[in-house]
Amino acid sequence: MQINILGFNIFAKGGTSRSNINLIKAFLEKGHEVKYFNSLDFEASEITKLIIHENINSPDFKVFKSYDYDELSVGDILIITREDLFKYSRIVKQHNSNLKVVGEIHGPLEYINDDIDLSLYTIDCIRVSTESIKQQFEQKYNYKAVFNQYVNAQHIELTNIPSNTKRNLLIKSRFEDGVKDISYVIKLINYIKRNTYKNDIQLYIVGYGPSENLYKNLVEYYNLEDNIHINEREPLNYIYVSTSPYETLGYSILETVANGNQALIYAGDDNVLEGIYKKYNAVSFLSKDFRKDSEQLLQVFEGKYTRSERAKDIQRLQVDFANDDYVDRYLNNVNSVNNENLAKVIDVKKARVPKIKAKKTNTSKIHNLDQKRDLYENLKKTVLFKKLFNNNIFFNGMKKIYIYRKNKLEKKIMDGIEPEENKVFIESFHGSNFSGDPKYLALQIKKKFKDKKVYVSSVNSLVDIEIRNSGLIPVRFGSAIYKKIFRSCKYVFMNGNSLDNVYKHSNQIFVQTWHGFPLKKMVNDLSDKKEKNLQLSKFLPRMNKWD
Repeated sequence: MQINILGFNIFAKGGTSRSNINLIKAFLEKGHEVKYFNSLDFEASEITKLIIHENINSPDFKVFKSYDYDELSVGDILIITREDLFKYSRIVKQHNSNLKVVGEIHGPLEYINDDIDLSLYTIDCIRVSTESIKQQFEQKYNYKAVFNQYVNAQHIELTNIPSNTKRNLLIKSRFEDGVKDISYVIKLINYIKRNTYKNDIQLYIVGYGPSENLYKNLVEYYNLEDNIHINEREPLNYIYVSTSPYETLGYSILETVANGNQALIYAGDDNVLEGIYKKYNAVSFLSKDFRKDSEQLLQVFEGKYTRSERAKDIQRLQVDFANDDYVDRYLNNVNSVNNENLAKVIDVKKARVPKIKAKKTNTSKIHNLDQKRDLYENLKKTVLFKKLFNNNIFFNGMKKIYIYRKNKLEKKIMDGIEPEENKVFIESFHGSNFSGDPKYLALQIKKKFKDKKVYVSSVNSLVDIEIRNSGLIPVRFGSAIYKKIFRSCKYVFMNGNSLDNVYKHSNQIFVQTWHGFPLKKMVNDLSDKKEKNLQLSKFLPRMNKWD
């Protein structure tokens, strides 16, 4: 069979790249032809490095650029391994309606942007990691052609002898704290050092990403330089730690268990990792409670991972991951599920699938508007336009037009968002800290209403940490996603004014927690009458939002 695989960037490090490489090798070993299409541009030398490094020595393997649509459409099966590339299924169905398209979900469903065009009506079936994710996907997208099968893990090597350590911890991850929550582990080490006898624990954090400075600052703040090492040489014997709120498998966890080391992991807010790894003796679970987790960590250090436990884990790994029938099971799964909606599209419309083109959504219009603003800023620096653009009258006029148009487009976006009963928004001091009445209301809502998602505004990563430690979801104050989430929440609790350009839906309920004795003046105590009237003109409409 001719297998086409469309991915983002196979030449970069990461779990999806590893999965794509394993998938390519597995299909080649079974005698299939494989064409891989890379979304990002690349140099020819990178293909050579990939072939040599991964030992892919086969004339049946070729690498193309993603926009080679003629090649992309020729084959038996197209596997798309990134959600924002699913839209290309529309192109291949135009060229070849008989080509089966498989969409692979590698990231947690929680992180799939609602604005992404998944084009599910032109995808034959979807692969997800576990049965629980399958059920969630079917329910969320009302799409039934889903099968669950782990990513291929043929690169792992099983070690028979178990490894034990009394002091080393390891994290290998992208430094993106909102997704990986590595800051929790740093704070856990601080808790253990301050509250137990164990002060020689060594945590090695290996990776890259935007949160690196945050981690370094936390290490310095807690005086943990002797205990925590960032991007230094990692130890051979260690306990792997993962505290991500969501994972679909966690290659690093799997590689740890395969190597004979133990792992301490958070089960996930959706319990996906617990479903995968609960049966392994090498894996213990964290709860995101400092006291309980410190006890759990010390218990693992003081215990012993025995040879008999290791032997049982080897057997389970061989059943779940180290088998030779991966491709056969994959193809059987693809053939056993069928997207009935796609069949209707192909039959009734005779393969006249809608062409892929950029929709002029309000979001894309804002993007174009911002691009023009950036162009304007660059032109201001040139000699030719400097004098004209630095004219205050012209500048202020252009600025007013930009703000008016952007606010108008944002209002249209907001008008299209309906508040959801299970979502709550907490506005605490406009995100500058997480405290006061909004905080304690949020904690009780989280405790008493398990089905509700609680979002909290935040202005920086330190506030993010406090919010996540409370089991809530931080949202960057004033950002585009902030405005959308704010509008999507049925209940809003705040101790100040809401942003004017967020607006209020008629179905939203705003609860204002401002308090004072004997009575708040609400700007009525301003002595300057002109200023008082000005402030009241702005303030009264905001007050009218409160329920």
